[in-house]
Amino acid sequence: MSDCSVRLFCLPFEGVSAGVYLPWRQALGPSVVVTPVELPGRGRHPRTRPCFRMEQLLAEVLPYVVRMRDRPFALYGHGVGALLAYEIAARLEWEHDAVAERLYVSGAGLPHRAAPERPVGGLPDAEMLRRLGECGRIPPGAHDPRRAGRVLAALRADRAVLESYRRDPRHVVHCPVTVMTGRDDRSVAAGPAGWHRCTRGSLRTHTFPGGHYFPLTAGWKLLDTFPRDLLRPEAVRRAGLAALR
Repeated sequence: MSDCSVRLFCLPFEGVSAGVYLPWRQALGPSVVVTPVELPGRGRHPRTRPCFRMEQLLAEVLPYVVRMRDRPFALYGHGVGALLAYEIAARLEWEHDAVAERLYVSGAGLPHRAAPERPVGGLPDAEMLRRLGECGRIPPGAHDPRRAGRVLAALRADRAVLESYRRDPRHVVHCPVTVMTGRDDRSVAAGPAGWHRCTRGSLRTHTFPGGHYFPLTAGWKLLDTFPRDLLRPEAVRRAGLAALR
């Protein structure tokens, strides 16, 4: 482990396990310590039933993040995970006096906006998937008969979180924020600049090739962002050399 490492907490998007980030561990090496944060109702989380409200999710995952915060840290989340990462960053600041090195919000609309006009979380499975398919937002595994039951249960809960979420305007973080979007993502209609309301730090935007699930396809175009942002130049150089070996 590098003595100048940064821990990167990674929050998953709708319907999937945080294990989706496990390949990032090997890719980024020891300097950026990728730490997937599992949500209830998926993966190896001890709670088998998913949560349907943001406060329930926070009660489940915030203690884990606090416990694992043993070095400088950053937070990354995609979709519902972006909103969860933002709420975690805010609570770490005003409950634990801990400011993230950077908050990455990926594939998520502006958190001050009202809930979607066309909620889908309460629809039958087929109609929910049809609606999500119209904007390219059906998660991996939703059509796999071996996984569909678990994926759809988690997806329905996560959609309920998204559709009921209201940002408290008092929750303004002090860390810099990077907003990540997919160039062809049709599901996030609003521009990223509104995130400036959520931070007293700097705001940066990155656009990557791909649709809503660009974190699964953008590869090094995305992963290179983290060591550049989070590590000192010497640590970046050592990480690059390690990756070549």
